[in-house]
Amino acid sequence: MTEVTTDVSTRRRRRGLIAVIASITIVGIMISAVAPLLSLNLERRDVGSAWNGLLAAMPPLAALIFGIFMPMIIRRIGGASAIYLGAGASAIALLLFPVFQQLPAWFVLRFAMGVGITIVWIVSEAWVNALAPEKNRGAVMGIYVTVLCMGLASGPLVLGFMGSGGALPFIATAIILVIALLPIPLASGSGAPSFHDRQVIPLASAFRQAPVIMIAALLNGAIWTTQLALLPVYGVRVGLPEGMALLLLTALILGMSVLQLPIGRLLDKWSGRSVLFLCGTVQCLGAVALPFVVHDTVLVWLSLMIWGGFLAGLYTTEMTMIGRSFATKELPGASTVFTMAFNFGALSGPAVAGIAMQIWDPHGMLVVIGAAGAGVAAMSISLTHAKQSAW
Repeated sequence: MTEVTTDVSTRRRRRGLIAVIASITIVGIMISAVAPLLSLNLERRDVGSAWNGLLAAMPPLAALIFGIFMPMIIRRIGGASAIYLGAGASAIALLLFPVFQQLPAWFVLRFAMGVGITIVWIVSEAWVNALAPEKNRGAVMGIYVTVLCMGLASGPLVLGFMGSGGALPFIATAIILVIALLPIPLASGSGAPSFHDRQVIPLASAFRQAPVIMIAALLNGAIWTTQLALLPVYGVRVGLPEGMALLLLTALILGMSVLQLPIGRLLDKWSGRSVLFLCGTVQCLGAVALPFVVHDTVLVWLSLMIWGGFLAGLYTTEMTMIGRSFATKELPGASTVFTMAFNFGALSGPAVAGIAMQIWDPHGMLVVIGAAGAGVAAMSISLTHAKQSAW
């Protein structure tokens, strides 16, 4: 009888994982379609690039400003209701973009979307960690990040099919977001916690309990967004045709998608600190190697796939370490701090790298990325008193 019960519990857990991963992947498609959709619309209206950049900064800014309220919201209304609230607010904001064409209104709507999607993101990642079995948590996180990267890579393709003009793409992306809600009843009915627990871990305590993970998340966010934003610019400045410079991103994203399961399996055999050290070291070495291989088509693709794979591997590793470091009831608070740290890096990284490129054109960007990678590697070996079960 015990074996039958265990089998049922395992099936429910697996069903919940599939549901929540499918949901956040669809959300990823929407997120990566909305960013260029808004940018292209502003470009068509001759709005300056500075305003365009500020609009793109609204989601991470929203995560930073409202992050402190997220655990309280999730505790009060529960995980599933929080996802419905966040996704519903974001879908409404999407439908209002074509209605209110004034630039200030778009800033408000983009900020509101950022708040809504942050709630969805925090609950989804907390659920994945809560449902992942400890013995193969790394592999589960590898699958999660793999399909998430595939979803993020698909958004621009979906937008290319729809076009960016008129109200249709805004309606379509809102529908995509609503579709992402369909698997949520399966996830919430699979044994996933509701997160109604009154003893919510304070955000400061979550940071103190796992400072290496949170600082690594900040550096990861800085590297991630810097590469996505400035890698094509770097390619053009070193003399590549624009089309080839854009293909650098394709190689990076392809590596993100294909290397996560091997890294996840590595996490199930090695300590999280060891894999974190490996991922940080690869980021540093990749920044050093890029100027020497950028004009060799084969070598640059191979280098960027490895670079991108271990960049996303940082995220896979950090998520796995969070699951090992926090109790289930603490996951919303821990995921909130993790998300806020990542978004702080995402907000500041490209700005710092852009200034560095002005100081040393074009290699200053690589100095920033290399230093961030070296910082992750150094932190992974410096915290000698970390709990071995978690690290």
